[in-house]
Amino acid sequence: MFAIVVISTWKSAGFSMVIWLAGLQAVPKELLESAAIDGATRWKQFWHVTLPLLAPTTFFLVVTGVISGFQVFTPMYVITQGGPLNSTDVAVYHIYQRAFQEFNMGYASAQAWVLFAVIFLVTLVQLWFMRRRGESNLT
Repeated sequence: MFAIVVISTWKSAGFSMVIWLAGLQAVPKELLESAAIDGATRWKQFWHVTLPLLAPTTFFLVVTGVISGFQVFTPMYVITQGGPLNSTDVAVYHIYQRAFQEFNMGYASAQAWVLFAVIFLVTLVQLWFMRRRGESNLT
């Protein structure tokens, strides 16, 4: 399971870096300059100006990361195929087994809908927590 976690993390690292770089380039230089004029150190500029402005970008990456975490299939199928005694069986691989190995499409479809509902609820909870923190400009 550790190898699958490392592979999934490495696979998404490039995407996350590109998105964060775009978020960093969207930080207005004027805000950083005014913080420097006010006497803020580089660390305080990052902590009090850059990081709060990256909150929507970070929220997007957390939501997409959680969604992709629920949908890990390819590394699971290629490396372990469920693993010894189904130790690396995840939801999407389980749906695949029900649909295309056992040919129980109705059950697999129901599982896919439940997976969709779980992902949707987790996303709503994440959105609720961010709004509760005061990040109302995320929508």
